[in-house]
Amino acid sequence: MKRLFALFAVLALVLVACNGADNDVDAPEEEDAAYSLEQQPDDAQASFVSPQDGDTVSSPLTVELEAEGIELAPAGAPVVGEGHLHVMTDPPGCYDTGEIIPGPSDEAEADGHFHLGDGSESREIDLEPGTYDLCVQLADGPHTAFGQTETITVTVE
Repeated sequence: MKRLFALFAVLALVLVACNGADNDVDAPEEEDAAYSLEQQPDDAQASFVSPQDGDTVSSPLTVELEAEGIELAPAGAPVVGEGHLHVMTDPPGCYDTGEIIPGPSDEAEADGHFHLGDGSESREIDLEPGTYDLCVQLADGPHTAFGQTETITVTVE
């Protein structure tokens, strides 16, 4: 009987000791894993390859873009060092860092928001004839604007 009691006492001490050690080690790791927009690279920027500022184009026009300081990836969960591109007409123009850019929808495109949520660097955009300011902008997985933008003016014939 004394042996059985001693065995239970030792098991209880081992369980208590292990439980406390695990909680102390895991807590800081969970805090470090939290995402914050401020963790995105300061030098992240998006720009137009084509068309160029002042170009006259026909519709649909193909925009070719590039991103620097960031890896392009499909939209989804936020990941530090990754983002995807959006092109907007003016209005609405570029968004301030931290603002949410509308995601893909027919309504968003009708309002001048064009989404490249697959991580690509080019797409076709249908625009009516006229003069447009186009803005290219980075967003994280859930569409929060960040990084440097570029705005160009094009005329659609």
